[in-house]
Amino acid sequence: MNKFVKLLLVVSIAVNACWVLGAAAGWVLFGKTAGGGRASANVAQGGGGGGVGELSAGARKEMAAVLSTSDAVALRDRLRSLDLPDDVVREIVSARITGRYEARRREITEAADKAAAQRPWWRNKNSWDWDSKYTAEQAAELSRLWREERKEITQIMGRDGEIPSQNQIIYSYLPADKAEQFDDMQSEYYDMRRKVEREMAGFRMPGDNAVLKLLAEENKRDIDAMLTPDEKMAHDLRNSPAARTVRYAFSDFNGTEEEYKTVFALQNELYEKYLPNSIYANWSESGLSAKEREEAQKEVDARIKESLGDERYAEYLRAQRQDYQSLQAAARRFNLGADTVAQTYQVREYAASEAARISGDASMGAQEKNEAYAALARQAAGEIRAALGDEVGDAYINNALQWLKKLPGGGKVEIDPKGNVKVTPAKK
Repeated sequence: MNKFVKLLLVVSIAVNACWVLGAAAGWVLFGKTAGGGRASANVAQGGGGGGVGELSAGARKEMAAVLSTSDAVALRDRLRSLDLPDDVVREIVSARITGRYEARRREITEAADKAAAQRPWWRNKNSWDWDSKYTAEQAAELSRLWREERKEITQIMGRDGEIPSQNQIIYSYLPADKAEQFDDMQSEYYDMRRKVEREMAGFRMPGDNAVLKLLAEENKRDIDAMLTPDEKMAHDLRNSPAARTVRYAFSDFNGTEEEYKTVFALQNELYEKYLPNSIYANWSESGLSAKEREEAQKEVDARIKESLGDERYAEYLRAQRQDYQSLQAAARRFNLGADTVAQTYQVREYAASEAARISGDASMGAQEKNEAYAALARQAAGEIRAALGDEVGDAYINNALQWLKKLPGGGKVEIDPKGNVKVTPAKK
């Protein structure tokens, strides 16, 4: 929501509140005009017959006193004493509380904007980025202000009628009060880690990993202390490093909850073994080389395949390929049916396997292979356009099937264990 829209909303709430207050307190009386039947407001105090909604001087003064108080509890109680709906009371009280915090947030943002304006724009590689705009101290204070504001509104107004925050939804497996406490704790640890990483300035020293490890260990201890075993399991299934990896894999895989839990348990073993204290799964902190990590993941994948079975595992792998994810995105955007998606990807699967067969056919010469590649690419592209339409089909090929476009140029075609296709041009 931009500032102008937010301002209009707050003003609208205040104006409506004034009329509701006036009517409830007896400051404003609504009736019929003598000549037309249109509703008009007459002054309840002080006499006189002014225009619609006119208030007496005393009423205006009392209303201003009610709405301008900085005591949110007193404001809440006064509004409730007028029998106003609780959602109206919540909006007005929340707006008053937010106003106090917004003043400080504005000061921080203006200071950050002023500092950013003094930096050469051509040397600021991430001018839009939060971490580039605010110092570590400013970012931490903004985070703290949001937490304090939310907590104060909840303390004064309670949770009835509260609109859940994004993090309350994320931690919906916890009781509301504990979800807020947990969110506050995680936000504080995030701010501390961000501060440490900023101090590294993009250049790590040998002792830096030890600092991050210590911070992660403290975080893990606090999580274990705050959550019950069942809550900890619910948290790990949703928000641990292993969960983030598996949830990505399941985003385009129609897996069941039980399949998810099975895959998570196997993937989590890897993280617990090599990244027991990492909250961000930073493999540079694991001590493994890229080759060692690849071998460790292969072992996990083999166990996942055994657990899911060949057919489901093939679907699981397919859902992680960029070209399949791109096709699913096209389906969501253009409302393509499941049959269209299946038909299109079947074309992709046949083209890939046929290209690999041609590549490994020792009986074919280079020229013959190139001609076969070109014919295969034309056929596949034509069938994809027929299924998706020319415009969407061309976009899909350009976005996700670059290997298909490379085929006519010849070369070696390889399909890796996860089903991804690679075309290596022939040496000239």
